[in-house]
Amino acid sequence: MGHGRDFIDQYRIIRLIRAGSTCQIFEAVDGNSKQKVALKILTAQARKSKVELRFLQHEFDIASKLDHENVIKVFGVRTTGNDPYLSLEFGQQLNLKQRLRTDKELMAHRSDNIIEKTTLGLQHLHNHGWVHCDVKPDNYLVDDEGNTKLIDFALCQPSRTGFLAKLGFGRPKEIAGTRSYMSPEQIRRRPLDIRSDIYSLGCMYFEIVTGKMPFTGSSPENLLQKHLSAKAPPANTINRNVTQEFSDLVTDMLRKNKESRPDNLKKVLGVLSGMRIYRSKPPHPSEIQRSDEEA
Repeated sequence: MGHGRDFIDQYRIIRLIRAGSTCQIFEAVDGNSKQKVALKILTAQARKSKVELRFLQHEFDIASKLDHENVIKVFGVRTTGNDPYLSLEFGQQLNLKQRLRTDKELMAHRSDNIIEKTTLGLQHLHNHGWVHCDVKPDNYLVDDEGNTKLIDFALCQPSRTGFLAKLGFGRPKEIAGTRSYMSPEQIRRRPLDIRSDIYSLGCMYFEIVTGKMPFTGSSPENLLQKHLSAKAPPANTINRNVTQEFSDLVTDMLRKNKESRPDNLKKVLGVLSGMRIYRSKPPHPSEIQRSDEEA
């Protein structure tokens, strides 16, 4: 967006929230509805790319049909002119990746709610026939109570199942996603179904309760190879407070063969409803501070 520009269409720009390699996120106000929104505006370089413009339109086409409290709402899109944008629900929240770094104790205390809400939002997307293809903490906004919203649908693909998928129809042209959370079939460029997202969600569960990734590598290629062939350590060997039941669920979600994973998130939520994540619930940060002062 050019400097000194106060409006884009009916949107009055308030401030820059964050900037990335392909887009900038601005706080804005819709002059028609007077509603505060977030504007995702492509950078000068990205707006020259037909691929990035298609991603922006694709994200709107998918998200505009979703309606769930744990999924971000979208209001409008423009892919022409100087400032292509997507208009989104505005929220003050940071993403889960940021909060796992800066608010570790609070996120641990809220992790049962975070895990449930992240799963419910993704299930809603799956119910509409889509695979997110980039499930990771960066793509969930989270508030202090552990309520979350799934964001960023640019890489979504239709869920591919049945005979045509076995023949390879729907095979991605290239690997797209985030290496630390990619399923083996995503790395191999196989047709994807919702079990690919379940693997990625398993990586995210592991990170939420342990503070670590299930796989790390000495290089990007080595990391991908770990996803293909290495076995993740049980989560409860990293964090002894994690229950055996939850650790076993994460292990099942991280199976290399997608046929061995839970085949839908309703099953995952059913298992979660009958277990505790931690042996002892992590305390609220205020309780930790009180204990330190008393000591």
